[in-house]
Amino acid sequence: MTDRPTNWTGVFFGLAIAVVAAFQQFKLPPVLPLMIERYGYDRVLAGGFMSVFALAGLVLSWNLGRWMQRHGALPFLVAAFGLTLAGTALTLARPEDGATVLAARTLEGIGFAILAIAGPTFATVNAGPRHLPIAAALTATWIPIGQVLAGALAIPFLASGQWQPLWWLAIAVALAAMAWTLVLHRSGAVDLGARPTAATAAPPSAAERRAILLVAVIFMLWSGQYIGTMTWLPQLLIDRYALGQEGAVIAYTLPVVVVGGFNLVGGWALRAGISPGAVILVGLSAQAAVWIAMPWLGPDAVGAAFLVVYAMGAGITPTCLFALPGIILGPGRAGAQAFGILMVGRNLGVIGGPIAYAQAFALFGDWTSVGRFVAVLSLLPIVAVLPLVAARRAYGTRR
Repeated sequence: MTDRPTNWTGVFFGLAIAVVAAFQQFKLPPVLPLMIERYGYDRVLAGGFMSVFALAGLVLSWNLGRWMQRHGALPFLVAAFGLTLAGTALTLARPEDGATVLAARTLEGIGFAILAIAGPTFATVNAGPRHLPIAAALTATWIPIGQVLAGALAIPFLASGQWQPLWWLAIAVALAAMAWTLVLHRSGAVDLGARPTAATAAPPSAAERRAILLVAVIFMLWSGQYIGTMTWLPQLLIDRYALGQEGAVIAYTLPVVVVGGFNLVGGWALRAGISPGAVILVGLSAQAAVWIAMPWLGPDAVGAAFLVVYAMGAGITPTCLFALPGIILGPGRAGAQAFGILMVGRNLGVIGGPIAYAQAFALFGDWTSVGRFVAVLSLLPIVAVLPLVAARRAYGTRR
């Protein structure tokens, strides 16, 4: 295949709208302990405030990928920003009503589902073959960047006992992203009206479809554990280690920075020719080891070091998962439909993870027992990735 130039504007546009989606989802965990304290939300309901994003994605992602591939992304992007604005405003209007907040987060979740497909798709299809691992690494940083932004911006507001300013900032972010989208469309810098995949791309073979479905299963199992951890980590740090709300958010944010850095390390590993299955296996094993050790960890340097190890594993894993559609199908063929399938797997994990953690806490009553439950949960994606490692020749570093 001849090399084709990379449209870096398109790559960074894809990254940017994905970051907007992650920021909207992850603006909740840093302020969730404060909101639970103030409004008395049931913990399972509070877990649903995160899981509803995955429910919306689970219902819609498969068809959204096909619809965007058929009709173009622009109208879906505008709808996504509009839904995000509506949901954010609704929470500001009725924060004391848990059902209203759940409905508001559902609207945001639909917008998230659109952006979570469009972002990785545009980042991938605008990358030439030589830059595909770099685009995948950049794309994988969307969650940690969104988390870091939300956590960092929440800290000064928590110091004064407020969460609402973070929601007003979220409205400003959505408006800015919508304006930039329209500017890029009018300038033609990124073709948002075209199908987000090559028009002449050959349809995937049966083996390629099975490979994409396997990646989606791995994504499901991994994201259930990771999103559950990130949703409840501030509360765990407060309950188990007696950190204050601000200290818990700082401790929650720092490993997310490591995750973002190791997203890029994962891209370097792929570009160096290392098998993506092997990289994923290393990342998953590191995360499982930390949860196995959790009952013996304290709020000290050793505990912080293990949290960094967890973040390193959580960084390299999604880079490979986002890269695999392009690796399996080849550059230019991994369109919105392939990423729609991938996001179905992710959303299945996200919908179950936060609620499973909450249910485990309700059942066991302490974080040590929950840690043992999560350790078992962390072993499941390791089992699922073994066929991918065994098939490294088929799903290797195709260029």
